[in-house]
Amino acid sequence: MSLAAEKIASGLNGLVEQLEVVSHNVANAQTAGFKRRVLTFEQEYQKSLKALEGSCSLQSNPLQTRQTVDFSQGQLIQTNRPLDVALEGRGFLTVQTPEGPMYTRNGSLQLNALSQLTDTEGRLVAGRDGPIYLPADVSPAEVQITLDGTVRAGGTEIGQLQLADFGENENRLIPAGSGVFTAPADAKPTEAADLKVRQGYQEGSNVQMVEELVSMVTLSRLYEANMNVLRRQRENSQAVLTVVST
Repeated sequence: MSLAAEKIASGLNGLVEQLEVVSHNVANAQTAGFKRRVLTFEQEYQKSLKALEGSCSLQSNPLQTRQTVDFSQGQLIQTNRPLDVALEGRGFLTVQTPEGPMYTRNGSLQLNALSQLTDTEGRLVAGRDGPIYLPADVSPAEVQITLDGTVRAGGTEIGQLQLADFGENENRLIPAGSGVFTAPADAKPTEAADLKVRQGYQEGSNVQMVEELVSMVTLSRLYEANMNVLRRQRENSQAVLTVVST
């Protein structure tokens, strides 16, 4: 394979990665608290994507991609469900896992068999003083959660949500699947001071469907255009070999 073909093939792998990211965003457009994934490709090659009728060969525009997360605020959607909370502002709920604390914006809380608050995957929601238990004689409908994350049941305070803020290190958080993120060892969270907890709401995903679908179509066209370039190069090489062998 020639150097030019290698560049295009490498770029095609980047396009496939980008298509996977866009597909992942589209699939999670209705997931509470979901934050869209972004590849630097979107920013660096926007002009090329908008000018497909021109020269968009990956041979002259090699791709260098790096995945990041867009943590911008999603729309707050009222559900009136007592165990739904939406986070307004910068910060995360903390959940406990065997691998250590993880962080999420999905505030669709549940109760496990021990009447402990969990997320939708059954991970314990961390309170400032440990897991939060709902008393046996109190129904979920009686739960009250204040703006600072204080949880009351039947008028009695039973805990306070552990809210984490990573400040400038937020962009270093690593997606760990199922709506949670892990933090590098040297990125320590602080208490989220400016975060508001809205009971009876969910934060919608920040995916913009029209933008994602446009990106998907454009990426597909760019992929096909460069596949055609590879195909022509292969045909030309075969033609040269045929002439040489005759």
